[in-house]
Amino acid sequence: MSALVFKRLLANSRSLRAGALLILCCFFHSGAWAQKNLPQGVFLTDSIEVGKPVYFSLSFRHKSATEVFFPDSAYNFGPFELISKKSFVSSTDDRGTLDSAVYHLVSFDVAPVQRLRLPVYVFRQKDCTAVFTRPDSVFLLKSNIAALRKKPRLVPETHLLRLGRQFNFSILIGSLALIIGTIGSIYWVFGQDIYKQWQLLKLQRRHLEYLRIFNRLMRNAREKNNIKDAEKAIIVWKNYLERLEKKPFATYTTREIVDNMPDEELAEALKNMDSIIYGQGKSRNMDASLEVLKAGATRIYRSKRKFILNSPVA
Repeated sequence: MSALVFKRLLANSRSLRAGALLILCCFFHSGAWAQKNLPQGVFLTDSIEVGKPVYFSLSFRHKSATEVFFPDSAYNFGPFELISKKSFVSSTDDRGTLDSAVYHLVSFDVAPVQRLRLPVYVFRQKDCTAVFTRPDSVFLLKSNIAALRKKPRLVPETHLLRLGRQFNFSILIGSLALIIGTIGSIYWVFGQDIYKQWQLLKLQRRHLEYLRIFNRLMRNAREKNNIKDAEKAIIVWKNYLERLEKKPFATYTTREIVDNMPDEELAEALKNMDSIIYGQGKSRNMDASLEVLKAGATRIYRSKRKFILNSPVA
């Protein structure tokens, strides 16, 4: 029976320490532990290093009809931490059943002597009874503990670190929202007035441009006796009226213009200019007729300006 258990345990072991466990278990199985009904727990080595693995053997002989449980990962193995647990197949003979397991542990404690005892839980009809092993100890080797000869000293770092530039989209979005909100508020309050002033500004600029061109042509026609310039002045005058009144004055005849602008003085001036242009002769009243036409366009401009100012919605 002992040889069979030894071969089975030896086949499952993967290290020299596990092999030592097998020999130790066989030794306990031979009758040394049968004297007392307590679980047996021992370290497989007498010394450890911080952070290095250590193995702890736990075995318990009990009646075959008794059910027992060994500690698992839910148990606190302090000061050790559990890495893994390897359980072995139970063996039964006339002295009872032997259960055993090997715990793979690690410790980060720096205490010179570290102890451990583990319980075996015996199942009763109403509850489970914890039966503990005797404490077993291991000694700490300090070979892998670096002694601090000097206290660490913080060295200030005063060099400036160059940071890369990054575009701040939050500020951009916030600025755009502020600008749009400000413009929207201004338009909501002063929108109609601003639009009226813009319309008046465009109207004034067109009128000044018309006067500049018309005065130049009228002066050339008067000083150089140039009928062509008088004809060009009439064309400029009609185009300007077309933009003011939104009517095709450029294609209107003299009668159609008089019908749209009933004014005897204006009608007389247009007839006089027709006789000058088509008759190819200078009239004494050419300058006066051109002045009448210019004054008529100015009256329409002023009427249009007044209409924009008095209009509730431009």
